[in-house]
Amino acid sequence: MTGINVERSSDASSGVETFPTQAGVNGPQTRDAVLVVDVDGAAARALLFDMVEGSPRFVAVGVSRSTAVPPLDDPAPGIVRAIRDLEEQTGRALIDGEQLITPQRPNGDGIDACFVTGMPVPPLRAALITVGQSDLRRELASAARRTTTILADSTEDLPEGDGTVSSTALREWLALARPETVVLLCAGGTPDDWTVVLDAVADLARDGVVRSGIVVSDDAHQQQAAAALGSTLDLSGTDPSTVDAREIASALESELRAAYARRVSEASSGRLLAAARFVDRPHAVQSVTAFLNRRMGRNVLAISMSEGTVLQAALEGRGAAVHRAERDLGSGVRSLLAIPPEDVLRWLPARTSTEDVTQWILNRALRPFTVMESQADRLMAAALQRELLARLVREAGLPEQPDVDLIAAGPASPGESLMLTVLTLLDGIQPTPAAGVVSVAADLEGMMVSAGAIAGSDPAYARDVLEQDFLTPLATCIVITGSAPEGALAVRGELRREGGESTRFSVPAGSLHRLPLPEGETATLILEPEPGFAVGTREPGEVVRLEGEQQVFGAELGVIIDARGRPISLPDDREARVARLQSWLADLGVPAE
Repeated sequence: MTGINVERSSDASSGVETFPTQAGVNGPQTRDAVLVVDVDGAAARALLFDMVEGSPRFVAVGVSRSTAVPPLDDPAPGIVRAIRDLEEQTGRALIDGEQLITPQRPNGDGIDACFVTGMPVPPLRAALITVGQSDLRRELASAARRTTTILADSTEDLPEGDGTVSSTALREWLALARPETVVLLCAGGTPDDWTVVLDAVADLARDGVVRSGIVVSDDAHQQQAAAALGSTLDLSGTDPSTVDAREIASALESELRAAYARRVSEASSGRLLAAARFVDRPHAVQSVTAFLNRRMGRNVLAISMSEGTVLQAALEGRGAAVHRAERDLGSGVRSLLAIPPEDVLRWLPARTSTEDVTQWILNRALRPFTVMESQADRLMAAALQRELLARLVREAGLPEQPDVDLIAAGPASPGESLMLTVLTLLDGIQPTPAAGVVSVAADLEGMMVSAGAIAGSDPAYARDVLEQDFLTPLATCIVITGSAPEGALAVRGELRREGGESTRFSVPAGSLHRLPLPEGETATLILEPEPGFAVGTREPGEVVRLEGEQQVFGAELGVIIDARGRPISLPDDREARVARLQSWLADLGVPAE
């Protein structure tokens, strides 16, 4: 048994690995024209960046239905169609035969560098099996869920018993999880418990399902695992009494990132992407989130809800992340059955049932990539996303009402209502910024992942793209905390636009109010909370003037005053709850049906 590598290699820890290249060249260097291919089971997107007046700028995006799903299971045809779409839009030739044109030609054809990101092949599958109890389990689970891995965690999934390991339950669970990698953590239990685990894993290994294992325990348990599994599995191990828990978790994260990058490399067909560099989606989003936090000095929470769901946060120098590769409204929609339907039902502004929620998920699973055209479907999807977001916030270790003042989300799905998107983000995350102001912005073109992919090779290029082309402001939201009987006044105020035009308003407790303020405009906002109410975490009743450097900025949907308090509460009575939800939609001009 080899020791688990607890040293972070630069490539593995960053999620970056080169595709096979000729003559040992270790990937391209960014120069002028850059192509980023973002592909998953839903879509293939080809984004082109180039120098415009001496600065890297976004040029265009080509989109195609993905072919990285059955019956093709090959991302290449979808990628080619996306690039052809890009060629039609720009009038440039990017492919010659079966190869990308590189370097860029004097006439503008071709590119200088290419990156691949997203989830072009299915995620890894891993199982974390814990015998006994250990705080390290949470660290290991979090590390795995920062990678493109579907993790089955025995502590979460198997029913609690008398402290022993049930052979039957474990084998049934492993048969469903079908992990390629097992992480075995022994932190107590009995010798029989450890033997039951090793026997169950050995049977799965003989069937060819499990291919590698990591044993986290003392030397005696490692040796026992080596004797039982060493002939069928590629094993590594470490003793948690001699290595820091964070180092073990980091090493696991690095190994899983590298394993997924190798899978992508092995699946690349032909010579089309032979010189491309792969960067996994969680790391790409992490790079952009950290950049926004440093550059803007703001507490940032970024969401990518394409194939799988990524949440990354950078709050006051602290990072948090979680990637649920199997949970989304596309091919992973069946996994949302794990969310209790009654939790989803509480966000639906209609008189429906838990059975309707379950049936909607099952129907969606039959046609996971169809565009949602009815408002009823959009509202159901938004209810599911609220609960998914709330769970991801907790999984990432963030407070239930995090101090976030910038939410970056995207890209938007076809037919998606931007106002409903903003409301879904506010309800699911429930941001409570100290200053009371949170900006919600959209990555409409999908540049967050693309710029993050470039950043590992050329940070300056990625920085310029992010600063000039990245986010579209959707809304500036003012969070009013406090509570009072419904209908009582929560806050009154005045919005003074540049040029002297002003609007006075008052907002009742438990409601929302929208003030039009177009993108590109700024205004002074004066807020006068009633006793018992506050702007953010300020003192109750404190008058707030947002002016000068603190003035509010316009956005596509203007300024939203959120006077629903924190945490957002909903009536237990169904009729009252439906009426409350419908009133919130009406406040923002969103149809309820």
